Amino acid sequence: MNEESQITRAWELYEKGRAYNNRLVPNQYRLVNTNIEFFAGNQWHSVPETPAMARLPKPVFNIIKRVASLFVASLTSSGAAIRFEPLEGTGGSGAADAADAATAEVANLLEKFKMEYRIREALFDGAQMGDYCAHFWWDPEALPYGGALGGARGEVRMELVDGINVMFGNPNTPSVEDQPYILIVGRDTLQNLRAEAGRHGSELEPDSEYGFQAGSGGKVELEPGDGEGKALYVYLYTKVPRRETAADPVTGERRERTVTTVHVTKATRTAVIFDDVDTGLTRYPVAWGNWERQKNQYHGRALVTGIIPNQIFINTMFAMAMRHLQLLGFPKTVYNADLVGPWSGEVGQAVGVRGLQPGQPVSQVAYNLQPADMSNQILTVIDRAVSYTKDCLGATDAQLGSIRPDNTSALMVLQSSAEVPLENTRAGLHEWLEDVGAILLDMMGTYYGVRPVVRERVFEEPAPAEDGVPAIGPDGLLATVRTRRRVAETFDFTVFKRLWLRLRADVGASSYYSEIASAQTLDNLRAAGVLDVVQYLERVPEGLIPRKAELIAELKKRMGEEDAGEAGPGPVGNGLDRSGNENSSGPAGNGPDRSANDSPAGPVGNGLDRSERDSPAGGRGAAPARSGRSGGKGADLGGVLRALPGSVQARWRELPAVARRALAKKAGRR
Repeated sequence: MNEESQITRAWELYEKGRAYNNRLVPNQYRLVNTNIEFFAGNQWHSVPETPAMARLPKPVFNIIKRVASLFVASLTSSGAAIRFEPLEGTGGSGAADAADAATAEVANLLEKFKMEYRIREALFDGAQMGDYCAHFWWDPEALPYGGALGGARGEVRMELVDGINVMFGNPNTPSVEDQPYILIVGRDTLQNLRAEAGRHGSELEPDSEYGFQAGSGGKVELEPGDGEGKALYVYLYTKVPRRETAADPVTGERRERTVTTVHVTKATRTAVIFDDVDTGLTRYPVAWGNWERQKNQYHGRALVTGIIPNQIFINTMFAMAMRHLQLLGFPKTVYNADLVGPWSGEVGQAVGVRGLQPGQPVSQVAYNLQPADMSNQILTVIDRAVSYTKDCLGATDAQLGSIRPDNTSALMVLQSSAEVPLENTRAGLHEWLEDVGAILLDMMGTYYGVRPVVRERVFEEPAPAEDGVPAIGPDGLLATVRTRRRVAETFDFTVFKRLWLRLRADVGASSYYSEIASAQTLDNLRAAGVLDVVQYLERVPEGLIPRKAELIAELKKRMGEEDAGEAGPGPVGNGLDRSGNENSSGPAGNGPDRSANDSPAGPVGNGLDRSERDSPAGGRGAAPARSGRSGGKGADLGGVLRALPGSVQARWRELPAVARRALAKKAGRR
């Protein structure tokens, strides 16, 4: 703390960062506030109130919000995942298990953070302010899962910070890890700050340092009462190197090495809440992202910044066109005041005339002036301004939904082309998510220790029994099903401090049109008989069929039972088993299973497979097998029969051969 001025060092650095933002052209604080107001629709707040402007209508055609919302929705059209992989050829199964544990725990943390909503909120910040930032810290008193994990304590917390409340020690580069220090600025109630400061809490006083907060809402607070109010705080993060002795992981020899860890100080203008605390982290707990990077400064360029001049022109041109219609768009009446008293504009109101001479026309008493025409160029220019603005931004009709989805292939091509302007922004989002994953890995290795991790495991379990009788598979063994369950397993997270893992952020692009195209392609393959019902269901996009996994499991189980039943004698007649051997004698008309083709019926109607038909025992001159005579199998109908219940298939096998051939022939013509 500076003893002469009683100002903390963190506050001095904050004033330097604030001065830097004020020196930027345009001024960073004014730029951010203007962008936020225009995005919200307050687009006439900065127009000077001259007499002419005061009489103008104030229309708002907010293309800024629609384009920004479209881009954010396109960037967040599918969920994000952070995955860890071990370095190839190192670590063995232990590294692979550590990577799986890291992936599972980061997925749990992202779920707690509600990361899908946070990503959307961060991108809206970037579209309006040019920057988005995530700040992480460790809460040692929190109970994971409400205490369900036993004695484990402490959780990672996350908050999004406005870009103008983040200040870099070297503002000419956006690289976080290269900064000499980073400041995170915020406002909190005195009650919370005093509880955190402990014995130093009495030194805290409320202030009114809210003039540099983002948006008009950040500059309005409750009137403080006695002992209440809010104060501006500053987190000061620095990297401090130190020398320590450690064993070499290869030779075991103890050597000195330099270890750099992050230290943090939290202070207000005149009071220190905590000072120079060693966090043990090797990375700054700050993930920084830009909507569009700018040369030689850490602040990015917002999407809204480039649209504001066009938005002002569109609004003012519409306002003048409206004013023109108000003044000249309706006919005006000119009347002879010597003959007519005060003129009333009311509809249907009678007008009294005095001194009208005989034969004098009424047109000499009053006359309606026709409204003046407005130039069509005005509306043409407005339309072109809107159209060109969207085209330059990349907001095409395919993205905006202004065309009919008749040709899905063409729409997919158009949409893919429209995504090109967003690729740089999407790449920045991926980099931001990778930084988030690296920070979480560092914090888990530093703070977690040995604790349970909740992850998914695959279990092989007996299939559900029907009527108390366990299900038996086609191989004669107990039928099993694979199920996924979340389980808690103890893991030592300190291995992350000495283990290198490859990090990858998976953010796939999906869209309404791609799902339509996928569904239509699968429908065509199903209709052509290429896919059976299980293959079709396994490939249908998620969300189109409720409880899809349960349906697939039920169908597989039913098909396995039917295959087991068809391997033995049929319900009525004789056929061939899977190997093509005769199993019994019986009435004519029954044929073999799907591994054997029918031959002409013998004296008792038994069919032979291909190997028997070509042998002498099979008889010479046997006619080739014909479709529609499979003798009870569902292959006649292109696989459709196999998807039906077993009772329906049993009735099919009971039909005469002539009826089966007729139905199969009819199904083939469809």
